[in-house]
Amino acid sequence: MNAEKQFWDSNLWVYLFVPSDDPTDVSKQNKLLSRLENEPDMTVSVQVLNEVANVLMKKYKFDETRTEEILDSIDQSAAVIPMTKTLSSEALLLKKQYKFSWYDALIVAAAVFTECSVLFSEDMQHGLIIERKLTIQNPFLL
Repeated sequence: MNAEKQFWDSNLWVYLFVPSDDPTDVSKQNKLLSRLENEPDMTVSVQVLNEVANVLMKKYKFDETRTEEILDSIDQSAAVIPMTKTLSSEALLLKKQYKFSWYDALIVAAAVFTECSVLFSEDMQHGLIIERKLTIQNPFLL
């Protein structure tokens, strides 16, 4: 078991809860489930919950009841932190410095604020080190 504190981007949570017969998706789900079982120190922000809910309902047509069950499951698996003005201000600095999109900057700011050492995301630059504290990793490249 690894002792690093982790932050998971919303796309990873979506993989876990959207059924698929595609072998690539099933492989990704299995990797994430294994990581989830072996990594006790997980963090997400409320923004991640909101993004997951939006994708599940809009793209995958999940109803509100099923979406709420999934959000509860994420809440049980990870510490959920609120979005604050402080995080928004930090995100603006990170956006400017690293050229992130606004929403990625908010996620990175939350990961830095909560002192995570790793931000797992399939959508950001693998290997990028932020503030000499946080490394972005694509869990499917490891």
